[in-house]
Amino acid sequence: MCIPHGTTGTTSNGYMKKDKPKKSIKRVSKEKFEKGDPDFIDERTKAYEPKKNESFFSSFFEE
Repeated sequence: MCIPHGTTGTTSNGYMKKDKPKKSIKRVSKEKFEKGDPDFIDERTKAYEPKKNESFFSSFFEE
């Protein structure tokens, strides 16, 4: 017996979906957003260096 796509079946498989607590992110004040966090500590170990856009062969044959 075929059931059309727009209808739901009458039998239940017994699965009950558990309610998860909603995730929320605390909103940052406008002053902190614009000026940055004064308590921020930069923990990076090395400076940022952008990757070079080279072809495969130039990087392969480089000495």
